[in-house]
Amino acid sequence: MSQKREGLYGINPLLEALRAGNRDFDKVHVVKGTHGRGVEEIIEICRKDNIPVYFESRESLDRIAGTKKHQGIFAYVAAKGYSSVEEILSVAEKRGEAPFLLILDSIEDPRNLGAIIRTADGAGVHGIIIPKHRSSGLSSTVAKTSAGAVEHIPVSRETNLVRTIEFLQKKGLWIYGLELKGEKEYTDTTYDIPLAIVIGSEGKGIRESIRKACDVTIRIPLFGRINSLNVSVAAGIILFEIAKQRTKV
Repeated sequence: MSQKREGLYGINPLLEALRAGNRDFDKVHVVKGTHGRGVEEIIEICRKDNIPVYFESRESLDRIAGTKKHQGIFAYVAAKGYSSVEEILSVAEKRGEAPFLLILDSIEDPRNLGAIIRTADGAGVHGIIIPKHRSSGLSSTVAKTSAGAVEHIPVSRETNLVRTIEFLQKKGLWIYGLELKGEKEYTDTTYDIPLAIVIGSEGKGIRESIRKACDVTIRIPLFGRINSLNVSVAAGIILFEIAKQRTKV
């Protein structure tokens, strides 16, 4: 069976996909006269790997890409594949590190998902788990918003997050749920252990069944009149607190 194809656009998403080498490229379209180190490296890699490159007018590429936000470059590539939870755990094992996973419950906005993936990669997360339903998948918008980070961090898509959490607990991971009214402030918790952080959607937070499966719930204190944060901002706060604790010597 042939692998599903999709469009990928933007300089960083294409460059990181080529560098990672995990996707097959059919062809690349570039707006005539587009320059810059990133574009030149993309063209160089394509020529070395025998990937056809076509030079187009900007109007033509707007039609091909179906968007004007392509940064002058667009490609047809194999769709980004998903990993298993076991494969994510093996990433931590190969690095000799305690597992550090992120579970995202019902993040439906692809821009939020992409921003979180970019942050998670920067914080050293070994892998991300999302639900098969009620969640954005790994689309070209996610790839663009992640600035190509989606090519470097494994993502698992699971049917039942509660069962996945139970599996991780049996593997020795502690599960922390980030909630508005969590039991502990996020800075009053120790994270230098095998763990997974669960973050829910902005509107509804973590679903009740998943919250009950968590070992501990934590919160980020807020001091203004608006009692919520953008989910990608909240993810950045907690993930880098964990990264800070785990990198202390």
